[in-house]
Amino acid sequence: MTYFSVVQIDMHPALYVAATGSARSAQILARLVAERCPGNVFGIRDSADFKGPKSNGFIRDCARSFEVQTLAAQELMAEADDNPDQLLKWHVYFYDSGAGESRFTVNAYLDHDRRVRAKCEADPTLAGRDVIYGDAPTMETLYLMLDAFAARQEAIA
Repeated sequence: MTYFSVVQIDMHPALYVAATGSARSAQILARLVAERCPGNVFGIRDSADFKGPKSNGFIRDCARSFEVQTLAAQELMAEADDNPDQLLKWHVYFYDSGAGESRFTVNAYLDHDRRVRAKCEADPTLAGRDVIYGDAPTMETLYLMLDAFAARQEAIA
């Protein structure tokens, strides 16, 4: 079984928080722990770093808490039909500049990257968003999604 680690990436070296069995569950744990431990930044790795430096006990206990584990399991179950292999979740954001041939632009960010996603969601030019699962979307994939989004916007207008 491949393990994935949640690590505290605002420290050097990145400190181990928890290990789990899928990329998506690690991503969910990283986001949930970040919500409960504001001011700390968490990421994921595709290996289990059991022997590396460990984050403080409060953060590790938070990741293993009944509340966080239950919420993570519920989220995995809720997306089981869309993401049966528990792949990484990417949020794709579409922005509207308002004029010109290149009116819309697109960006994609990982689910657990809370700070960047918060900035994207607060952007006044945000026109829509979508979710995809898997490896990092290629530019081709993003442009295809952007073309589909722009076509939907034109159909509505």
